[in-house]
Amino acid sequence: MFLLASVSASGQSQQQAIDESEPGWYRIYKFKGAKESRKANDRFYSIAQLSIRDSLTNWMQASYLPKAGIGDVQRIVIPEVNLYSPYNAALPQGCGAVAYIWNVVYKAPGKLEQMQGTQTAWTVEANAVPGWPIRDFSTTRQYYFTMPSFEKISVGMEAVKKEQDLSNVANLKPYSTFWLKNIEAGNGTEYVLLSKDNKSPFRKITKGEYLQLLDDAILRAYEKEKKSILEKNGGNQKNIDYFTKYLDEKHAKRITALRAGKSKYKDRLAEIAETSFAQPDVMIENYTDIFEGNDPQSSRYPIYTIDPAVVERCKTDKPQWILSSWNWNPMSIKEKHMHESIINNFNFDYVYNFFFDPAKVKGQLYKPKRSPSQKEIVVVKEKSEAAKKLELDKTIHFFDDYSTTAIGKKPVGWYAKTTGVGAGCMVTSVDGVSGQWALLAGNRIVSTDLKKPLPQNFTLSYDVMVPENFTWGAKGLLMILAKEKTGGVNESFIRLKLRPGSGGANGEAEVETLFPSGYANGTKWLVATGFSNNKKINRVAVSIKKSGEMLQVFINKEKIVDYVKAMPTDMAFNALSFEMGRSDNDVEKYYISNIKITKE
Repeated sequence: MFLLASVSASGQSQQQAIDESEPGWYRIYKFKGAKESRKANDRFYSIAQLSIRDSLTNWMQASYLPKAGIGDVQRIVIPEVNLYSPYNAALPQGCGAVAYIWNVVYKAPGKLEQMQGTQTAWTVEANAVPGWPIRDFSTTRQYYFTMPSFEKISVGMEAVKKEQDLSNVANLKPYSTFWLKNIEAGNGTEYVLLSKDNKSPFRKITKGEYLQLLDDAILRAYEKEKKSILEKNGGNQKNIDYFTKYLDEKHAKRITALRAGKSKYKDRLAEIAETSFAQPDVMIENYTDIFEGNDPQSSRYPIYTIDPAVVERCKTDKPQWILSSWNWNPMSIKEKHMHESIINNFNFDYVYNFFFDPAKVKGQLYKPKRSPSQKEIVVVKEKSEAAKKLELDKTIHFFDDYSTTAIGKKPVGWYAKTTGVGAGCMVTSVDGVSGQWALLAGNRIVSTDLKKPLPQNFTLSYDVMVPENFTWGAKGLLMILAKEKTGGVNESFIRLKLRPGSGGANGEAEVETLFPSGYANGTKWLVATGFSNNKKINRVAVSIKKSGEMLQVFINKEKIVDYVKAMPTDMAFNALSFEMGRSDNDVEKYYISNIKITKE
């Protein structure tokens, strides 16, 4: 761990300062190409092959400036063969570069340092193979794999599929893009494949090939397990006979199941093989059908391999394909920025032409599609007439109707966190409703223009809308008015959650308070009269009044709670935020505007 950057966190929470920081790279390498060949994993890598790594490293660093994280690049050769994956010996020879981006944290005032174990990777490799190995089928001579994606869309996966879809990215349209599921976790990986004339190097095998693979794999499994029995039991013939009998019975069942499969599919051997398992195995005695498993309606996964002639060509100086891969979480500022930098900045066209049509870029140096240091210009519009008028009113402490923000942009004067579907809070208009509104759909905004502290006595008011058919039971809208000790750490607060009812029924309100001992602490569950989801526009006006120790909350001018002794008279609030924890579809969203704090 060492010093990375000095950042001023004045007026910001530490997390906000980190999210907006650009620590960048540990080092910009500017490699000049390999000087000598090398041998690794019983493979010979030429100077030309190793120089590919240098080019990829330089291009990646030229296209991306890490934000909210610190980056470094490692040059690699592939494949990596180890005790647990001997079948990797059958993978094509290649090389590439991996950019690792770590989270950062404050370790001293104004000083950012790397957090170990938080790295996110972006990889660009020549001749790399995606997907998941089929361990029972793959050998040191031939590699087989699956590429599970969105074969079956479960609840909540619709949003994931939408956010991971790269098919409409202009920079990637000429190339093959896909998302592969991590079958051992809940996430997945984006891929962009560059290959000559966009022809995939990966071949789907037939049912006939699959059945032959099973034949060979079953025999290998039998011999391997028999050898293990002999080794584990030494000269104990009784144990050897016992376990061998069980093994023989299991093997006989597999052979019977295989024969049945061969008979059933004898006239369909040329069809593409698809199984119900992302990692099929030899345990076919447990299933009614070799390809369908026990469920004819389950997902289907083709089996891929790479022809030996293609693998052999990968040993030459010229790469046969280039594979770029990364995984990202849209809730992470660091990862979302990396994702956007890759799809918008990295010059896939240049990379393709450099390797597969070099005449088009002869004599040209690499340039990213868009400079990674390019900053979005924040356009501040003229205030609305209402905002101008209130600006002259000395009783108005704060007002925002989002009129100064351009439609489709993050609200000016607010720190906006990204959402679970890859979008930040933006300002929009709503048909049939005047003014502009901040749209919250699984995200959070914090006022950075709030004059601090608030007056001792005030009324905070704001308008809230939800669309028709807002999902009953979806996440509520939180308003948090707090006294922060330090950025982002609440010492005291008022937390109001609103959620609409359904079909004309009243909505729900929840008021939570945290104040010094002797004052209001805890949660009250209340009715939000008139707040439902049955109209095209469902709008309510909220106001929170503090006067001395008293706290009152109103919805559409109807008082829903009254604390006589809520907080100390001199309570000094200094933070205002709005939040919706999660949005699962297009109707689960809140619109807020006309946020006003009036001195009393």
